[in-house]
Amino acid sequence: MKKLINIIAGLIAGVAPFVIAIIIGVLIYNELQNLAGIIICVILGLLAVWIGIRIFQKVQRNGFFDSMTVVYTSPDLDNIEPTSDSETKKRTPKELAELNHKNQHLCKGGTLRIFGDWHSEPNQNPLKITSIDYDELKKQMVIDFSPDATIVIDEPGPVLESPSILKILSAKRIKLEFRHNNSTSKKSYYKTYVLAKNKIKTETNIDWTKQKSDATIGQDALILFN
Repeated sequence: MKKLINIIAGLIAGVAPFVIAIIIGVLIYNELQNLAGIIICVILGLLAVWIGIRIFQKVQRNGFFDSMTVVYTSPDLDNIEPTSDSETKKRTPKELAELNHKNQHLCKGGTLRIFGDWHSEPNQNPLKITSIDYDELKKQMVIDFSPDATIVIDEPGPVLESPSILKILSAKRIKLEFRHNNSTSKKSYYKTYVLAKNKIKTETNIDWTKQKSDATIGQDALILFN
């Protein structure tokens, strides 16, 4: 049922750019009833088709509501300092680890997203934080989850935390190790994300899907969304 809803929602959302392109094209052609007007309309149409296909594919991967809602808001907002009465707190990686050791961290787990790339479907198969450690010399954070998942984060940046979300705003490298449902051994699969030359390079040994990674340079390094 959910897959059918995503297909219908994806078609509706994907057609929207084409409808907008038609309206703009008609207005342009009314003003430029010549070859230039035709060329512009064709370009608009092709661009609308490309955007529509991308939207449709994204909805199939992430679901309609999660593709359109607050989880995808601009990371630029993360630069705003939380107010003193806000439930969102700004931490250093070391502070987050120390709070975890005292069981005083706010976010207990959720669905994982790394550089915009979801681990499983949004709001499905949430992970529970079991431990957070930070090595100051290595500048490396290790987060263990239940069931059977570990994240190693090299040079993590500032952390934003609330009861419903945990964000690590930047990182040089993130490696996720986990056990797939059909696997008999623990943490037998991995995904690696490396920031290099203003690009995110990914590597994985996942062999059950050819789904394209959504990792992009403009996204927060890590989000746990509850």
